[in-house]
Amino acid sequence: MARLTIFLLLLLGPALAQNLITLAPPGAVAGFYLNDLRGSRYLNGLASDWKQSGMEALLNRELRRQAGSEAALLGIAAGGLAAALYTDGFFLIARPSSEAMQALRRETKGLRALGGWLVGRDREIEMGFSRELIFMASPKYARLFLQNQRGLQAPVRGDLVLWGTLPQNLVRGLGLPPRALGAVQTFRRFSYAIQLTAGGYTDEARLELNPSADPALAKLLLPKTQPYNAADLPRGLSVSTGVFDLSQLGAYLPGLLREFDLRLNLDLRAFGARFATVTVQGPPPARDGLGEGLLGHSLIYWELRDPPTAEANLLALLQSLAAFSSPDGQGGFKVLGNEGDFKAVEVGLGGVLYYKLDANRLILATSKSALAAVKNPTWRTDPGFQRFRVRIPANAVGYTFTNQGAILQQQFGSLGELLPLTIGAQNDALEREIVSSFTNFLERLGQRFGLGLSYAVVEGNTLVNRGFYEVRW
Repeated sequence: MARLTIFLLLLLGPALAQNLITLAPPGAVAGFYLNDLRGSRYLNGLASDWKQSGMEALLNRELRRQAGSEAALLGIAAGGLAAALYTDGFFLIARPSSEAMQALRRETKGLRALGGWLVGRDREIEMGFSRELIFMASPKYARLFLQNQRGLQAPVRGDLVLWGTLPQNLVRGLGLPPRALGAVQTFRRFSYAIQLTAGGYTDEARLELNPSADPALAKLLLPKTQPYNAADLPRGLSVSTGVFDLSQLGAYLPGLLREFDLRLNLDLRAFGARFATVTVQGPPPARDGLGEGLLGHSLIYWELRDPPTAEANLLALLQSLAAFSSPDGQGGFKVLGNEGDFKAVEVGLGGVLYYKLDANRLILATSKSALAAVKNPTWRTDPGFQRFRVRIPANAVGYTFTNQGAILQQQFGSLGELLPLTIGAQNDALEREIVSSFTNFLERLGQRFGLGLSYAVVEGNTLVNRGFYEVRW
């Protein structure tokens, strides 16, 4: 759903080119920009879906009715934007719609010519206007910009980019105890980028670490072990494999928490490092939030070193989860017996879970649909998986293959019933119109997405995740 939200942003607010971020003053600790996607052939289909669903006309009508002339301000990023955050201020530059530009200029008093811009102030924010662009900034960075002190560079490139760096001077000023300070200082920078392509889109996420600050934490986040082979797992809507050593985590956390006078009674030594999840088709949860499917329909696999000890810890964890029972006291932890070679337990409002311990792994099913999927053919027999798996490098420490279109269509299938519960019923006619139009749009959107693959690799001190996803533009 996160990637879907990004695509909606691309549709509703297409934006500026990479050179706009270079107009920002250097020294930012975080930034964001969108490339100029106006008229992009990649988004024509999405824009058509938005219009044909009725959402465009509906929102324009309601915004005009409820917000009046202020609705024009929503067009501030109609041509896109780039933004930069500093430890002591911010800078934002955008290409607004003509209506938004006029509304902003009416609200800004005392405009004066400066450096080729008309500059004014709205409270503590400096605003500047050219014929097509507007900037908003804290006074210091507005001054630097007008003095031509520009040239901010993003660490990655794409059609959509965001990144952030932990300012070490601020971290040191938090007054954290030594181990906690080292853990925070382990994180150097995170970045994320999306690039649209003719057949869909690619993305890349990078987590840059400083292992010298906390070697144990860095070892957890930069694994070297190979994950489970997804080809041997049951087929479903998606499959993920990865590496995260729970035994190392169990040894690491108590020492860190002791610095805050916290005690953690959690023994994870029986668990290994490799895990996998398979998401399968299943019915949506009931409208009252109870019954089958509340936790989704997934098979979860985790490597074990000591199965009996792992089972004891698993049951203790499930009993803790079951403590979140309903207000009338129902829904506690209960052992229900066996379902084939799986053991069934009722876990509060989470419903019934099924688990099985093999010699070297735990298998947990979150629903009956997931339990039945254990007998599915393996991913080795899936043509789409076979086509995409050739992109997985030999040194991958995790990967995910997914049928995004099928997942989205399943998620959207129940929205017609669930949305009214969220929106409320203050205006029945408007509510029905919103539900109908938005559901129509999401159904159209889901049909455009296809298969996708992402994988994780360790490059030096950086964990890199790269993905490839099909979209029928």
